[in-house]
Amino acid sequence: MPEENPQNKPELSTEALAEIQARVERYEEELVQRFAQEPTSGKALKKAERLKKHLAERMALDEERNLEDIRREEHFNISANMVLSVVLMLAFTTWAWLAGDRLTELAAIAKVFVSTNLSWFYILLSSGFLVFLGYLSFSRFGTVVLGDPQDRPEFSNLSWYSMLFSAGMGVGLLFWGGAEPLTHYLSPPTAEPGSVQAAQQAFVLTSFHWGLHGWGIYTLCAVGVAYFGFRKRKKYLVSSSVVDLFESPRLNQALKIFSDLVATLAVIFGVAASLGLGTRQLAQGLEYVFGIPANNPTGYFMILGVVTALFIVSASTGLKKGIQILSNVNMALAVLLLLFVFLVGPKILVLKIFVETLGRYTSSLFELSFKVAPFTPAYDSWMADWTLSYFTWWIAWAPFVGIFIARISKGRTIREMILGSLLVPTLFSVLWFSVFGGNALFLEQQNPGQMGPAILEDPTVGLFAMLRHYPGYYLVSGISLVLLATFLVTSADSATFVIGMLTTEGDLDPRMGTKVFWGAMLAAVTGLLLRGGGLEPLQAAALTSALPFSLVMILMAISVRLRLSIQVKGQRT
Repeated sequence: MPEENPQNKPELSTEALAEIQARVERYEEELVQRFAQEPTSGKALKKAERLKKHLAERMALDEERNLEDIRREEHFNISANMVLSVVLMLAFTTWAWLAGDRLTELAAIAKVFVSTNLSWFYILLSSGFLVFLGYLSFSRFGTVVLGDPQDRPEFSNLSWYSMLFSAGMGVGLLFWGGAEPLTHYLSPPTAEPGSVQAAQQAFVLTSFHWGLHGWGIYTLCAVGVAYFGFRKRKKYLVSSSVVDLFESPRLNQALKIFSDLVATLAVIFGVAASLGLGTRQLAQGLEYVFGIPANNPTGYFMILGVVTALFIVSASTGLKKGIQILSNVNMALAVLLLLFVFLVGPKILVLKIFVETLGRYTSSLFELSFKVAPFTPAYDSWMADWTLSYFTWWIAWAPFVGIFIARISKGRTIREMILGSLLVPTLFSVLWFSVFGGNALFLEQQNPGQMGPAILEDPTVGLFAMLRHYPGYYLVSGISLVLLATFLVTSADSATFVIGMLTTEGDLDPRMGTKVFWGAMLAAVTGLLLRGGGLEPLQAAALTSALPFSLVMILMAISVRLRLSIQVKGQRT
């Protein structure tokens, strides 16, 4: 009789015992590996803690630094930026002169590369900036004053809005006011051309391009420069908005020099592209309306020379005279032109378009903010021509408009600056495109082929092709040309002002000689891009300069959040 099992458990076979032994050995191996990895995780955690401690120490030391020491460091960075900027711009102008007609070919290559590889990046980046600004505005940081707590705004609300609007988008609104909605109506990305859906889509997409995302890019740069400049004793430079993120002082200094350098180049290329568009439209208007043969290289250079002379005269009068007066004149003329087109056109239709566009834009904002359409090649191609061109253009303009907004925003809170820079210009842009785009679409629907083919072939004629159907054609067209010229002068004046700040100690009023030098450089770059022919070289210039500065803007956002979190421990009232 076999021996009884005392625990009444079945005996295990040899195979089962071997399987259990194998599992135990595997478990022991896993434990060994886990314990071997723990020191590595501990090291990574300690490294992160050390970096966090380093940043806090650096910021505390920065608060206690002697002002003379801060200025000495800034002087070296600015001098390096000045030398590098001049050398690179002279090299570019020489190369562009030699390249000649190849600029268009090179522009096409750059455009294909960005649309193929970086569309997701720019869409995500611009939407992320908008979310970040909303967080800053409605968090405890929103009540931080950009200046001493007792400071009050330096400029009235009307002058403030006029200056930021003239600097931000003035020329573009005249160029694309009627042309862009009509182009999207006749050649939409997904809808049937000329359909009701295409009309609705046209105004929503135009608002998306000119609304919150563009102004969000500008405002992020403005908040960084204004906060570090007015609250942290720094010069009004992009590099002042980037905290020391590395333990190596040399690496931190190199990063600051790089930040100011790419900002300077982005301003030059971005503003040169817009000056080129405005110059072409001014030339086209003189020829289209008055028969003056200006739409040729000679005409471009003559117009550019006059504009350069005018903005140098304006620059000599300073910010509170030249730019402020011109900006107020621009705003007044723009509102008068807007009222004229509204009153002589289909008023009820325009009002309906405005209201519906506001609703559709608001309701589709989230979807558009993350739409890259990976499975719709037609939309992908359209997005490369429009959305990406705009977003990279706004990024290229960000150091220019951002620093300028920062300069004129002393005494305002972070919340006032963010909401004012986002909401009012966006609302005005939607109204502008509803009026001009609504009139253009109405004329095309009443008489198909009346405006569409000409605008699709050359958008510079859009404004004047529309005005010829209304009374006072020559007078209103002449006023529009004056408005276009003053927008060009204001943009160039503001740009030289900002470039002068970036390359001469961050002065709030750069020396006249510096502004003249950069004004001449800006005119030279614009002339070379115009010499390349077409819109492509102009758009490629902004597109190429946007990529490096977009990386700097990410660093600015991180720096602002880190610095504010140390200053503002609790809820501000």
